[in-house]
Amino acid sequence: MMTINLDNKISSTQKLLSIQQYEQNIVENTREVSNYWYLGLAFLLEGREEEAQITWMAPFLEFEEESEQWLQQLTEILLNAAQQQEANSNYQLAWVVRQHIKEFFPDDINNILKIIELDIDLNIHALENNINQLIEIISQLTEVPIFDENLLTTVLEKLVYPDPVNTPPFVNQLVETLVPHLENSETIIPLLIGKADAYYRCSNYYMSIYFAEFALRLEPNNLDCIIKIIPPLQRLGLDYIKKSIDWVKKYLTLAQEPIEQIIGSHYLLEAFLTSCESWEESVRAYQKHKSCLSNLVISKSDNETLVRMLPVGSFLLYMEDNPSENRLIRNGLAALCQQVVQKSFPENINTYKQRFNSTRPSLKERPLRIGYLSECFRTHSVGFLAWWLLKYHNRQQFDIYLYSLKENIYDPQQQAYKNEFSDRFHQECFSMVAMADKINQDEIDILVDLDSLTSYGNCAILALKPAPIQVSWLGYDATGFSTVDYFIADNYVLPESAQDYYTEKIWRLPQNYIGIDGFSVGTPTISRESLDISNDGIIYFSSQTGLKRNPHNIRLQMQIIKQVPNSYFLLKSHRSNHQDLQDFIAPIAEAEGVDLECLRFLPSAPTDMEHRANLAIADVVLDTYPYNGATTTLETLWMGIPLVTRVGEQFAARNSYTMMMNVGVTEGIAWSDEEYVEWGVRLGKDAALRQQIAWKLRQSRQTSPLWNGKKFAREMENAYQQMWQNYSGS
Repeated sequence: MMTINLDNKISSTQKLLSIQQYEQNIVENTREVSNYWYLGLAFLLEGREEEAQITWMAPFLEFEEESEQWLQQLTEILLNAAQQQEANSNYQLAWVVRQHIKEFFPDDINNILKIIELDIDLNIHALENNINQLIEIISQLTEVPIFDENLLTTVLEKLVYPDPVNTPPFVNQLVETLVPHLENSETIIPLLIGKADAYYRCSNYYMSIYFAEFALRLEPNNLDCIIKIIPPLQRLGLDYIKKSIDWVKKYLTLAQEPIEQIIGSHYLLEAFLTSCESWEESVRAYQKHKSCLSNLVISKSDNETLVRMLPVGSFLLYMEDNPSENRLIRNGLAALCQQVVQKSFPENINTYKQRFNSTRPSLKERPLRIGYLSECFRTHSVGFLAWWLLKYHNRQQFDIYLYSLKENIYDPQQQAYKNEFSDRFHQECFSMVAMADKINQDEIDILVDLDSLTSYGNCAILALKPAPIQVSWLGYDATGFSTVDYFIADNYVLPESAQDYYTEKIWRLPQNYIGIDGFSVGTPTISRESLDISNDGIIYFSSQTGLKRNPHNIRLQMQIIKQVPNSYFLLKSHRSNHQDLQDFIAPIAEAEGVDLECLRFLPSAPTDMEHRANLAIADVVLDTYPYNGATTTLETLWMGIPLVTRVGEQFAARNSYTMMMNVGVTEGIAWSDEEYVEWGVRLGKDAALRQQIAWKLRQSRQTSPLWNGKKFAREMENAYQQMWQNYSGS
């Protein structure tokens, strides 16, 4: 038996007679066993534990009768005493009393649960032993265990919430053992969903799925449980994406509300496009998705569940190049979501505004405080592209703070950020409101959002506006929130007319909206010989996620291959199974009269450095439309490879255009489908032109602002200073 020092002894007069009086009662009536129970309890509460045990054992040894009834009576007295101590916050005494109840009735599930709760509160190291003992007791039962469900919920909350991800394995075993026996699952499902969320935030997708599916076992048609299974499956990629389609379809079958239908169609589109499934189904899903979004905006709904719509709208960019219409849908949706968020947290928002009104330091008083907000301070395109700006910031003129919405994971890029920014790198497991409060407490002057529509957390924080100036840069596109003041662009990536359909003011940098120092390149793992391609064969290359592929763009690419003799097309898609990509493209190629022997389907390279090295095999890279490459375009240009891109109207359809203009290459820029094919054919047939472009691209490494991260940092800093001057009037 375990004991503990009793620092909080209670007086024997608290609803108990004195030890002397109980001893006198026993002398006067030795057969009244309750006097032994109360005398032992009085000893116990005075810290005289051995005397208590001896006193309780006396009747059993002396009278040898009615032992079971006496044990029940003693246990009831001890339980009442324990509950009284708990009510009076005397938890150490309660813990000691319950240990003795456990000796008499070691299989009492509720008593052990209460001991576990006290273990947690008192930080007693018996926690694991007690949980394992409880698991063993339940596993040996032949009948359904009976226990206090509210007590179990309280215990699990205390076990799980402090660190949902890193809870010990024995806690998960306790969940598996007891939760299936709950009669009322309403209290425990939110706990399991919260645990699934926590694992998802730190990219532990398997455990996230495990807890979401566990919650679903308790309530098989619970939409909140189903929707927690879908994103981690899709993040795992490959065959898991196809598995997610069945879950999405189940979700849509059960969904009743328009918002639920939008959420479901959003994930269905992601699954269809990423896995290169039926294009016809993708189009139908998109049409329904867009129609539901439009109707929601028109309805001007004020439903609290609108917060789930915060980051929705990215598939408008993938499926069509129609910003004058689609931006208005996104802007309207953002306005509705922002209204709901701000209505939910008026005190926080008022606190932020008070700071804005009271402190407007001039640039001479102190350095500007710039906060960067992202889920992607890790091995990710955004994490890589942002690195150069953050690395080259002038730390004398600017105080830089990073706010990471992705929990701690082992990642070399993330570690580099931590090393570089030390205590200014904030990665606590905050709620979105708590993170907004942290940004406000740090007195950030300009908050820069790096993720845009890729992040629920970024959107929520931007809607709360914890900084007086908020800016969007990188990400997919602008968010559409009126709380965001500026959207960083340049003179090419958005046409002059774009301001007509953006709520944010477009801030055009003088040269380019991105600048980096270049890329590290590894050792190639493919060769012409390994791909059975002759040395004089012309190799076209396309490496994009399945989200960016569509039959129309692929048909244009096939027309190019068909017209260039001895040409081959190498294709791969990030997160897609290359067999799925082949099944998607082969029928289009056959319809265009392209021999399938001209196509090569490659699996994704295990590292970015290897991927870039393998790019060197290409003679020409064919871009996607209406969503161009971004990082992939930068990699292509860095490797000195000619690129054919189709320029559109939306931001996503002009990334390659602005990058090519900034390296001084116009060959390959197409303004129509016809030009796209023409450039593709010309570059395939004209080796001298390809060499000329390759030379320009090699020279651009020394001259282009695209490859000058330090210069780009100065341009961004100038922009920040001008923004602040406009705001402060200084």
